[in-house]
Amino acid sequence: MRALVLTAIIIIFAFVIKVDLTEGSLQLAAFSQKKTENALCEKEREPNYITVQTIQGDSIHSLFALHPAKVPMTFPERLQLFYELNPHLQLQAPVPGEKIKLPLSFEIENKCGK
Repeated sequence: MRALVLTAIIIIFAFVIKVDLTEGSLQLAAFSQKKTENALCEKEREPNYITVQTIQGDSIHSLFALHPAKVPMTFPERLQLFYELNPHLQLQAPVPGEKIKLPLSFEIENKCGK
């Protein structure tokens, strides 16, 4: 009988540890991060964009080539902005006739100026 009770206690203890490690015992606790000046500036950045209507055969590369950025930007930076402006295109290609937003540059708020 002791072995059965001890086994049940061990199983319950293991289950509690598993739940605590996977879901956490403080899942509802709010942990605030210190906001630095750079982090605030990153959130205030808004891309300057134009809206274009796609045609048959358009790709992201061809649209970027037709409408170059106003400021020097790497392709990954511009692509990230493109997907922020057009989140529905992350898993599909542009459809002919669809209006999409092409990022041209960043507009930075005056609060970020140093």
